Amino acid sequence: MQNDAGEGKPLRVILYTDDNVLALGTAAVFAALPYLKLLKADPDLSGLVPLVEQLQPEVILLDLAPEMTMGLVAALRQSAPDARLILWGRSFSDELRYQALEMGVAGFLHRSLSTEEFAQAILDIARGEDFVATPKPAHSTTVALTPRESQLVSLLVQGLKNKEIASCIGISEGTVRIYLSKLFAKIGARDRFELAVFGLKNSFCGHASWDGQNGFVTEGDEGRAQPVLRSLVLVEPQRRRGYPRRPKAVGE
Repeated sequence: MQNDAGEGKPLRVILYTDDNVLALGTAAVFAALPYLKLLKADPDLSGLVPLVEQLQPEVILLDLAPEMTMGLVAALRQSAPDARLILWGRSFSDELRYQALEMGVAGFLHRSLSTEEFAQAILDIARGEDFVATPKPAHSTTVALTPRESQLVSLLVQGLKNKEIASCIGISEGTVRIYLSKLFAKIGARDRFELAVFGLKNSFCGHASWDGQNGFVTEGDEGRAQPVLRSLVLVEPQRRRGYPRRPKAVGE
């Protein structure tokens, strides 16, 4: 393998992971490869976007840690538009792949890759080679979300009750019930649990948001209320199989 992109210069990579062992292992792999240069492996999520903006790497490698969010991906794409952003994890749902690609993610790496496959995949994705974009899942429907509906889905995914949702976005609890009832009908969800499952499949698990000025907001109303998803991809076979039933609780 060799890096023939960038006139023989090594590809500069910034890694984010909250796993210290994974970070050390990746650094050891990169140290043995002249065509890949690890600029930083840092568990400090709050400093990641400024670091990327300052160093402008060719590749951003993001471990799918629990803190990972769509807001972070959007902020990184804005801070380094020419960088190739790669997600690294154990599994990726079809819905998440589609949403991530729509936001500008260049590729996905599985934890099961060998050292050689891992390094080659980074090179291939960085050069735009041997990578086929994941299409929207077959037998699926895309449902557009308004900013308010996006907020509701995000907060529902976090497990908030109607009273907490109302407090976060500054509306009455009754208005939350109305919004949710309309959203159930629009999405075709039977209850708040199924809607939350759809939301989880289309997004990351983290709740932190990047506000563009004050960094990441991980607590309080503002951080929880940030709308990110512009749509939900609903895979029909999964909807037909259904999920464990729970009582419909719009007014929960």
